[in-house]
Amino acid sequence: MPRYSFHISGKFPFRDEVGTELRDDRAAWKEALLLTRDIETSFQPGQSWSLDVKAGDRLLYRIGITSEEG
Repeated sequence: MPRYSFHISGKFPFRDEVGTELRDDRAAWKEALLLTRDIETSFQPGQSWSLDVKAGDRLLYRIGITSEEG
């Protein structure tokens, strides 16, 4: 099975050095969505973050959220 890594940037950055073995790219997308739900519980106004999903060195997906206070 392919190995995928999930890197988070923003207030609480995280670099996934180990990765996770998943069935395919679609399974990696579903895992990314689950991670965004975990992140949203600590997300505050004025913050931004992004989640990169990689297969090796290849970027598959980038999910980004930015919040601005008016």
